[in-house]
Amino acid sequence: MDKKTKILYLITGLHVGGAEMVLYRLLKKLNREKYEPVVVSIIPIVGIGERIEEEGIKILSLNAKFKCNPLIIWRVISIIKKEKPQILHSFLFHANFLGRVIGKLRNVPIIISSIHSEYFGGILREKLLKWTDRFCNITTIVSKGAAERMIDLKVVSKNKLKVIYNGIDLENFPFRKLEARTKIRKELNIEENKKILISVGRLHEAKGCPYLIKAMKILKEKYPHILLIVLGEGPEGKKIEEQIKELKLEKNILLLGQKENISEYLNASDVFVMPSLWEGLPIALLEAMACGLPVVATRVGGVPEVVEDGKSSFLVELKNPRGLAEKIIKTLEMSEEERKKMGERGRKIVEKKFSIEQMVKEYENLYQELLEKNK
Repeated sequence: MDKKTKILYLITGLHVGGAEMVLYRLLKKLNREKYEPVVVSIIPIVGIGERIEEEGIKILSLNAKFKCNPLIIWRVISIIKKEKPQILHSFLFHANFLGRVIGKLRNVPIIISSIHSEYFGGILREKLLKWTDRFCNITTIVSKGAAERMIDLKVVSKNKLKVIYNGIDLENFPFRKLEARTKIRKELNIEENKKILISVGRLHEAKGCPYLIKAMKILKEKYPHILLIVLGEGPEGKKIEEQIKELKLEKNILLLGQKENISEYLNASDVFVMPSLWEGLPIALLEAMACGLPVVATRVGGVPEVVEDGKSSFLVELKNPRGLAEKIIKTLEMSEEERKKMGERGRKIVEKKFSIEQMVKEYENLYQELLEKNK
């Protein structure tokens, strides 16, 4: 039997987030007969890190309290020296920067970076990634829109950039599961015929939640009992709570925090709303479409590459509460059959282009291609 290819996956952290979920799903389906994965998290292991451990995958943490701690460099060097990976594959800015520099210093044969958003923290970060692009064999990115921006900014060389779309496990996101709808509505004491909007994502500036809350103020005038469920946690949580109170929307918005059974909440809802200010290719959007929800989303990042405006979704320009409200009203005023057809179109898109199997296949093909070139 041929010796397995060892891949060291370096990631900034393993909280619940898009890049973290992509890594988890990649590892879960990775061919373990061909590849031996080792995961290194710069900050302590939590959340998704625990799920990776449950898959029987070796995971190490540098336990850094600060991402810019210089001691991290020596710890990563030590781990690479011990593990001797053939491939170093990094996720998120700090890990990408460190992975490129340390991987080059330690002569790791193949270095891959993955970018998961069209924005990642300002000009300094862009310059650092541009400077270290020379050390990297290839950079993967989650959408064509984000790729074009990286090329325009000259952050990544065009010939070293590869688009690999995010994928989800369709088995975990069933289409229009009525039992889940009944269960969640009963738990939350919500009538069967009440219209529910849902938004899923970190409570972070990038996700644009304050604009959705302003849209809810407009929607309440037409639908006094409309309800928005928000799933997620993050640094903007307190500010969002204050905004809800200020606009007297406490009875119309439920902040439920992080949930494991996201698909059940999606199936209990009628419309998925994503008011993001910037994105790569949002996992939550794919999950909502897989569950058959019509979508109202902002025209950012890779979103236009996923949805069909007017067929599986309605797109709105960013920072536009009234635009969000108008498209939500348009969706709610459709017949049940029309909304169902929108959901069916969305499900078919995800099945065709955004399955976890397709994503893993593309990463494994990339690994093999680079290994062949490196012989």
